[in-house]
Amino acid sequence: MLPLPPEGPLPSLNTVLKATPENPSGDPHGHVHQAGGTAGKVVGGGLGVVVVLGVLLLMFGPMLWAPVAAALSAAVRVKALTHNGWASAGAAIAAGLAVAFVQFLLLVQKSPLLRYPAVLLFSLAWVGGLWLELTAPPHNWLTAPPWHAPGPWAIALVGVGTAAYAGLYLLILARFGKGPWASRWQLIK
Repeated sequence: MLPLPPEGPLPSLNTVLKATPENPSGDPHGHVHQAGGTAGKVVGGGLGVVVVLGVLLLMFGPMLWAPVAAALSAAVRVKALTHNGWASAGAAIAAGLAVAFVQFLLLVQKSPLLRYPAVLLFSLAWVGGLWLELTAPPHNWLTAPPWHAPGPWAIALVGVGTAAYAGLYLLILARFGKGPWASRWQLIK
């Protein structure tokens, strides 16, 4: 029960590349190169978004880290005491907002007596926390990594990273401290 061969001549394979105004390259697959270019733009755009988000996270990390850490700490402690999800969520939100407000007050200052120590402390916490996280053994990311004392080279590296990060941080904050709204929040006039 084999199929019967078709009647008439067999169809020829279209292997001749013909250039037309719609397909000037003569590519038999049409606009594959344009589709590849579009896919490259989409992938490049997505990679650009990821890189920009990573840079923003690294630059604003100290401002994000302290409120989030305070919120998680408050939530864990209240949850252990009351076993109530709403109370722990409320405590987390209140602690995060309180720490964010204190950070805002410290960072918007023009006085070097308040601004430089705050920036140095936030930068040291961020760079030291990154060092501690990257050199810690595998652990739960929701809890703090196990503490281990840094060696002299690690202390020097964290110190240089803190100074460089604090300088960049001050350059970014300089623009925010010049606004008219910032003068209302100056603690030292």
